[in-house]
Amino acid sequence: MNVLKRLGLLVAVLAVIVAACGGGGGGLSGEAKAKADEIKAELLADGGGDNPFTDDKTASCFADGIVGAFGVARINELDTGAGVEAGFENMTAAEQEKVADLALDCVDFKKIIKEQMAGAGLPDNVANCVGDKLNKDLLKGLFLAQIRGEDPSNSEALMAVVMQCFTG
Repeated sequence: MNVLKRLGLLVAVLAVIVAACGGGGGGLSGEAKAKADEIKAELLADGGGDNPFTDDKTASCFADGIVGAFGVARINELDTGAGVEAGFENMTAAEQEKVADLALDCVDFKKIIKEQMAGAGLPDNVANCVGDKLNKDLLKGLFLAQIRGEDPSNSEALMAVVMQCFTG
């Protein structure tokens, strides 16, 4: 599988997980804590190989952050049952950015991308190079492109990193 498509797939899976699961609980109480616990359980129950929220710490971080940032009422508004795309379409640009920031703060995406690229057959040195060169802004841009219905593999910045690692 082409490296860009594999990275695009990883970002797409991440977007699905984020949209389906929503938010979390540290320092929360009552209804907010219950919602965060529900989201955390959904994250942990997703056994998909590309799920970055597979451990308690990461799932709690993300779930707590989402509930803390958006509140239960807004999460319930976004969870219309109409599918992942509908939830993101109903978010403001600022909300989409907040989801991306929370995911990036909770998950070591560089490590995941390195593992995914190596698993796709890239030499370790190239996979490590790409992972090391993906800064937070680039990762956030890829994430936002995906949830906004764009193809993240079309990113010129991503292509520049990949090419630099193959040739450098």
